[in-house]
Amino acid sequence: MVKGRKIACAAVGAVLSAACATTLFLPLPKTAGRQGEVYRCVWDDGTVSSEGYAEAFSMLEGVGEDGVIELKRGTHVGRIEATEDFSAYCYALSEGSLTDLLLLGGGELSRIQRAALFREYGGAVYYSVDEFHYTGEGFVRENCGHAEEVVLLSGTLPAGYLAEKGATKLRLASGATLTADKLIGSKIAEISAPAPYKVEQDGLYLTVAGQRRLVAALPKVRSLTVAAADYMDQGALLPCTSLAELTLPYAGNAARSAGTGYDGTFAWLFAEREGYRVPESLKRVKILGGKLISHCFYACPRLEEVDACGLAAEDVSIDAFADMVGWKRVHSPRSGLILQGTYKAYIAPCGCTVYERYGEEAL
Repeated sequence: MVKGRKIACAAVGAVLSAACATTLFLPLPKTAGRQGEVYRCVWDDGTVSSEGYAEAFSMLEGVGEDGVIELKRGTHVGRIEATEDFSAYCYALSEGSLTDLLLLGGGELSRIQRAALFREYGGAVYYSVDEFHYTGEGFVRENCGHAEEVVLLSGTLPAGYLAEKGATKLRLASGATLTADKLIGSKIAEISAPAPYKVEQDGLYLTVAGQRRLVAALPKVRSLTVAAADYMDQGALLPCTSLAELTLPYAGNAARSAGTGYDGTFAWLFAEREGYRVPESLKRVKILGGKLISHCFYACPRLEEVDACGLAAEDVSIDAFADMVGWKRVHSPRSGLILQGTYKAYIAPCGCTVYERYGEEAL
């Protein structure tokens, strides 16, 4: 591990050296007349104005989706056309590799362009073995404190890094790798990532060799529906400490046993080295398919309701719910279940058996 880090650091150092050497041969940006810069702005009502830096900066909104600088005056939006150098900076800061970013420099950017870039990207920390950020004048390697956004350029993140930064946004670049444990304790509320990753319904999925996996879900989600997946990673939902409602395509890591790696326990999604950490806030679960094996809901004492309507009766073990100490309602295609406490049972219109607990133990 230490050897790998030394190699990675050496590689980054080599890129930095190349970047510095390259900038020695680039022309110095023009500074003459910069204080008196005037920008042509086209407004949404069809009018055109010439704005000085102070006026433009006071109206600056940032960089639009199409790469132009946007200003706002009252209810009207104005656009300052992008230059080739500005577009190159935008691409590098939003989609570029570490090499692209380190080689930024030498372009002739106006003051308002630099201000717009800093407004858009200055709050982000870029990570690849070390920390980097955009200062408004260039891209530098420097340790940062708080960050609104973390951009993982390559490799993975140290444990606790996202929580330490207090970031609410995470962007994965091509070649970056993320696991659920990196989100634990963080405030990440938005993730963006290129293929083979995909963000869907607050979950992050990864497709490899035609197989789609659930990797993780956003930490602060309270109600989550996991989309169709061939496999779900161990501990994928550990970051979700406030989860109250959960809908799954199946319980465990796969719909059916497909080898020695099969684990059909519901708490698989909340597994860690020391055991299981199913959040006490989780009260209601719906399982759409697969199997409910013997003691499926082990380590789920606070779970109150499980709906397994839609499964085949033979796919539900008679003692699948036996460990649910705090259960209140179970909707199951199988009758004669082993359950704790006193309860009543009746047949629902769908043909399933509904079990409802009563007495003081159900409070």
